[in-house]
Amino acid sequence: LVCAGAPGRVGVIGSNPLLRSRLFWVGLLYFAQGLPFGIFLDMLPVYFRQHGVDLRQIGVLGLLSLAWTFKVLWAPAVDAWRGHRRWMQGANLLMALCVAALAGLDPTQPALWAIVALFALLSATNDIAIDAYTVERVPRAELGLANGVRIALYRVGMLAAGALLMLSDRVGWSGTWLAA
Repeated sequence: LVCAGAPGRVGVIGSNPLLRSRLFWVGLLYFAQGLPFGIFLDMLPVYFRQHGVDLRQIGVLGLLSLAWTFKVLWAPAVDAWRGHRRWMQGANLLMALCVAALAGLDPTQPALWAIVALFALLSATNDIAIDAYTVERVPRAELGLANGVRIALYRVGMLAAGALLMLSDRVGWSGTWLAA
């Protein structure tokens, strides 16, 4: 989590104390963990309801949310392949593509549910990678403070999804999904 350039070279990260701060990166990672969960928990049900999707179908989101419950089943695989930063990068890129795809799909199309399921699995996988990466990188003496930052910014990420939800009235759902 500490970013340093090559010896003798000062880059953007090397010259900016905020970007060298371990807690800044912990906060950013946990914001990136909370936002997708907020999108899933807050935005998707409202989106489906506003588009006339049957409540029984919306209830399928509860089933898909089991991805976060059962992530313990594939966490050992994520840890075994150790490239936690690659897991985070891949999951975030694919989640962004999933959300962008929502902008172009009719909510009644079956493909949309496959995308939402994939999004949930990717978000849960991102959680695994972020948690492991943070535990590996934060010194034991800083874990208490890092935990406070982690929880606070995770909640801010979830609240950001609520802010995006308010945006939907102004820019429509396609614009909201692209902003997300």
